[in-house]
Amino acid sequence: MVSTVGACVLLAAAACGGGAERAAKPSHSTAVSRTYTSRSFATPLTITVPASLGALPVSDTSTFLTWVKSSNKVRFLLPAVVYRPGGSGSPEKPPATYKGYVAFLHDQAGYHANWQDEKPTTVGGRAATLLTGTTNEPMDGSLGCPTAEADPDKDCFGLQPDYELRVVVIDAPSRPLVAWTSIDLTQVQDPSAAVTRFEGMLRTVKFR
Repeated sequence: MVSTVGACVLLAAAACGGGAERAAKPSHSTAVSRTYTSRSFATPLTITVPASLGALPVSDTSTFLTWVKSSNKVRFLLPAVVYRPGGSGSPEKPPATYKGYVAFLHDQAGYHANWQDEKPTTVGGRAATLLTGTTNEPMDGSLGCPTAEADPDKDCFGLQPDYELRVVVIDAPSRPLVAWTSIDLTQVQDPSAAVTRFEGMLRTVKFR
């Protein structure tokens, strides 16, 4: 299930994802956004964060970088393990390549995942794939877990009923990086606002 990929959340396709909150001070700020430089994330990056997500992430660990403010959530995950839908129920090593991880998501279409609006893009000058996912069945851990010991029901992330995820898979410098924003389909809201904010953030990413 998607647990919250840091501070308790990705409920949506998210569950709870713990992690020490070791956030560095933003290097620059304006009334509308702040530029944040990751401190502990194993794939170092700089990103401009809208004020609607708050000044600092709630988690900046070696595998999990996430912002949560009210219903607004944006998460970056370097999966330590994944749980394959229809698999043995045991954690597996995540795909080692960008193309392998995208194929891993595509394969989930045979196990309740519904992927739409897919398009190629670039993030920080690196190849990436954007896609929107929904499901009618819990898919705990289908995006991944921040640690190998994480409980797939509580601390891992995957597609969940009543949530829509806008997901990006990035061919990051060291290994595949997956990021997403979640939209609660049970609430009256315009999902385009969350998608626009998320994709706008991606355009500001710089890998260090």
